[in-house]
Amino acid sequence: MREHTTRYQQRRRYPMSVHEAWRVLADTDHLNRSIGLPAVDFSALPDPLLRSARAKAWGFLPVRWKEFPFEWVRERRYVVRREFENAPVSAVEVGIELGPDGDGVIVTSFADFISTNPAGRVLWRLGKAPVTGLLDFCDRYLARKAAGRADATPTPEQRAPVNSARLDQALSRLRAYPVAAELIDPLYERIVEGSDDQLVRVRPFALADTWHTNRLEVLRLFLYATRAGLFELRWELMCPNCRVPKQEMASLAKLPAQFHCEVCGIAYGTEFDRSVELRFSLHPSVRPVTDLVYCIGGPLRMPHIAAQQYLRPHEERSLSIAPTEPLRLRTVGSTNHLTIAAGPPAGRPATVKVTYADGRWVAPHSLIRGERLELPEGSMLSLRNHTGGAVLAVVEDAGWTRDATTAAEVTALQEFRDLFSSEVLAPGQQHAIRHIGLLFSDLKGSTELYEGIGDAAAYSRVNRHFDFIRQAVVRLGGSIVKTMGDGVMCAFRQLDDALEAALTVQEQVADWCRAEHIDPPLVLKLGVHAGPVIAMTANDRLDYFGRTVNVAARLGDQSRGADIVMLREVLDQASARSEVAVENFNRRLRGLDSEQQLVRLTLRPSEGRARATGEDGQLFEPAPDYSSARDTADPDDRRGHYASP
Repeated sequence: MREHTTRYQQRRRYPMSVHEAWRVLADTDHLNRSIGLPAVDFSALPDPLLRSARAKAWGFLPVRWKEFPFEWVRERRYVVRREFENAPVSAVEVGIELGPDGDGVIVTSFADFISTNPAGRVLWRLGKAPVTGLLDFCDRYLARKAAGRADATPTPEQRAPVNSARLDQALSRLRAYPVAAELIDPLYERIVEGSDDQLVRVRPFALADTWHTNRLEVLRLFLYATRAGLFELRWELMCPNCRVPKQEMASLAKLPAQFHCEVCGIAYGTEFDRSVELRFSLHPSVRPVTDLVYCIGGPLRMPHIAAQQYLRPHEERSLSIAPTEPLRLRTVGSTNHLTIAAGPPAGRPATVKVTYADGRWVAPHSLIRGERLELPEGSMLSLRNHTGGAVLAVVEDAGWTRDATTAAEVTALQEFRDLFSSEVLAPGQQHAIRHIGLLFSDLKGSTELYEGIGDAAAYSRVNRHFDFIRQAVVRLGGSIVKTMGDGVMCAFRQLDDALEAALTVQEQVADWCRAEHIDPPLVLKLGVHAGPVIAMTANDRLDYFGRTVNVAARLGDQSRGADIVMLREVLDQASARSEVAVENFNRRLRGLDSEQQLVRLTLRPSEGRARATGEDGQLFEPAPDYSSARDTADPDDRRGHYASP
């Protein structure tokens, strides 16, 4: 029979940006549960791109349908098609469109009801509630925002009751921990009023962005909240290709060496900085939460995807995208991709056709530079499926997900190591980390120190200097991995953090020694490096091994004290620093085949701080003489008293 399509839509203007409206409305799982739609049971169909779904409309009427993948262009529109079984309405396509309007946005909510019988042409009215519910959701959001809510996103009115006594006890413990006090009230509000999806698998960095606050402080909040009994930590195994969770583990010790993505059809190694993400779920003793699904394929479930299009056999679609950073075009289930970057303006707007055939995307030769397509400014991108089967095309950010709290970042945090020291890998297990910053510190003249002032006094100074280094490291989000004699190995999430900590240590060590009555002051030899490492358990603690670690230790050996030694190529990757003097030199590092280009960084002299200057113009501290020194301070009284940064 002939299909008949009826469109129902509503349009309103809101005083918010297109970006904000997209963030509010593209989380379709939360949106659906908040406007009163039922939970959905999804299962796979023989076609890997489609899913069968069932739900109970109005709480009692069973409905079954076939769900197609969501289609969207980020911050412009999204739509999803659902084809029903044995229903008067054979299919419906629902979605939104966003359009800028001065300092506001026009939100259009629509539903296209497709029917093949007279009953469907009448009963479509029963399904129009989501259209009006979506706009009402926007109204509630703005009202909560005007009321000053930390998270203005509306939540369902019905939720499980909170165990108030348990919550109050846990919050009391949390307040005693060193967390940002201003974050406790927003956390309390989320626990009491949040929907279940806001309390299961919480991503602290993403929540920090919602709260408009520091990401590291929110991560610390959840680590201590877990220690206080409010949350439980979970490790999610993420497919590095499609970037969605595949498995969940309660402990690092249970991580597999490899895992499989059924969508991509590939087994991946478990890499700490791409495959393993830390998330938090509310402890069931505080409030029971259910992990029901209300929508499975909305845009914010995969925020790294800028556009997604379902292309039927030999179908062609046009997209308007303007890449500010490189994007990747690929099909779901494949790792082959085409990189798209912004090109120079075209003489006149044109359509650039890219064709999918034989498992790859092919673009016009004239626009390929190196291995990427340069899309002329103002041009449309046309995607054509040249195969006999349907494909799901995605245009995604080439850079890694920015709001993921990876295992590499968390395990480099001192507080995580202190609070969850039992979180180690299984014996013999090894996992790769693509990038980590390392700082090696060694105390210059330690032998003379022990001979000059005796074992007990020297040990006191060495032990207290570990605490001094620890404070500088922790302040930059790093951790003490281990001590080795009078040396320290420290790890950081980023190279810049490691370098900043090293500069802080060298800048403050003299003042700290003065405050600790250590005379002459200690002199530290520092080496900084960054790169890939292997994480594994050693001596019941998480440790790092590999070439990067070995090079970092060798760089520390090249230090002569009161300086920082790095590879030239690594320094070039760091943020520029104007307050340091740089000396270039070459050395063959033990264990490496060729001579390396190194740099020695020293702080430029500041007013009131005398430093000796060598013949080459570089700054260094003279080696101290410990022969007549005696430690008169009680080490127990001095522990933890440091100079402020």
